[in-house]
Parts: sequence; C-alpha cells; structure tokens
Amino acid sequence: MPYSIDWYIENEIIYIAYSGVMTPDEMIESLTTAKDFVTSSPRALVHNICDVGAVTQALSPKEVMNVVRQIETHPRSGWSINLREKSMLVKMGVMLGTSIFKLRSRTFDTLAEARAFLSEMDPTLNWERANHSLVAHL
Repeated sequence: MPYSIDWYIENEIIYIAYSGVMTPDEMIESLTTAKDFVTSSPRALVHNICDVGAVTQALSPKEVMNVVRQIETHPRSGWSINLREKSMLVKMGVMLGTSIFKLRSRTFDTLAEARAFLSEMDPTLNWERANHSLVAHL
C-alpha cells in the first residue's frame, strides 16, 4: 500500500493519501509517522485527513482494530477524517472503532464536506495556509 503523508496545513492538519493494497505493516508505519507529526506540532489538537479513494484492497475491520490497538492515539490527536471511502463495511468498521476507542472520526465523500466539518469543529484552522497541491487530484 503506497502512501504519502504531509502537512495539509502546517502544524494543523495532516494529509495522508493511501493507494493500492493496504497491509497492516504499512498502516502501522503511516500511523506512526502521523503520530510523529502530531508530536512535532505546538497545537493543542492536530487533525488528519486520510484519503482512501485510491485503495484497491482495504484491511479487514479486524486488521484495522489490531493496528489501532498497537498504535495508541496521541493525546493531542484531533478529528480524523476518512475521505472517499467506498466500502460500506469499512465505513461501519470506522464507526465501530470510533465508538470502542473513543476517537473523533468521520467519513466524507468530498474534501469540501470534510473542510466544512473541520471548520465548524475547529474555527481556529488557518485555511489560507492550506497546501492545495496535495489534493489537486480531488
């Protein structure tokens, strides 16, 4: 599962784009890297957007639960937005995991929906600093 990770808004929102076949090891690696981003930020809460629209084979809900158990959530992790998820099973798994692990998580079809939601949840986000080149394909 190739992935890329960078700041969408530096120190405020992490953007992770996944593609291809997801593997537990690469999922662990990406979440560990995201956790390092949160650690490096001075903000009280750092949000993330995970674009999964180019994933051809997702992890099973059980595999996702195992990964989430291994990688503890950073105390300053804000909202986690899953973007362009096609599978209803995965969406249901996200809802279940959100409930079990007490995470702030939502799934949206478009970046515009995600942005509107995050703007409402965190009005301090500086959208003028967004790196639009990361999401040019959307």
